[in-house]
Amino acid sequence: MRDAPRLKRLLPYAVVAAATGFLYAAAADIRYPARAGVLGPDFWPKLILALMLAVCAWKIASALLWRGHGEDRGVLEEWMETSAAGHDGPPDEPAPERRFWRLAGGIALSVAYVWALPRLGFFGATAPYLAAFIALGGYRRLGALALLSVGGTLLLLFFFMKVVYVSLPLGQGPFQQLTLALMQLMGIR
Repeated sequence: MRDAPRLKRLLPYAVVAAATGFLYAAAADIRYPARAGVLGPDFWPKLILALMLAVCAWKIASALLWRGHGEDRGVLEEWMETSAAGHDGPPDEPAPERRFWRLAGGIALSVAYVWALPRLGFFGATAPYLAAFIALGGYRRLGALALLSVGGTLLLLFFFMKVVYVSLPLGQGPFQQLTLALMQLMGIR
């Protein structure tokens, strides 16, 4: 019974691993016409699920095989503990009323983003959305905010269009020209 607390901490990882295994089996049933030299639509879900399964397996194995290892709390353990305890969060967290307005603001920003995406294109809608969302979360350093939003959007644009081959909205009018110019600069065809 001395190991009961340790095994209890591993329960969230076991549950996530089981769900991941189920989803991986479901992803194995994705049917599509294969094209030579192109990743299929099943590749990315399977990769993400395999990585998640590997993380869960590592956490479980390390806690079971090495006594001193795994004593630190992971994300899932912390989430389970705070959920079970009804903990409201650290003392420096805003009051519940303020969190409500941040939540409402985040939802409004997301709705506006979905509306703006076909009109402004991926870059024109995503960069301001990221900046506004980060600012809404309380981050106030403008230089870092601009770098994160513009750099993050360019990184996502490159990743989705060049690596994953996902077609993103180009936008209309001058926003389409901006997106096409960025794509050309990054070598995306």
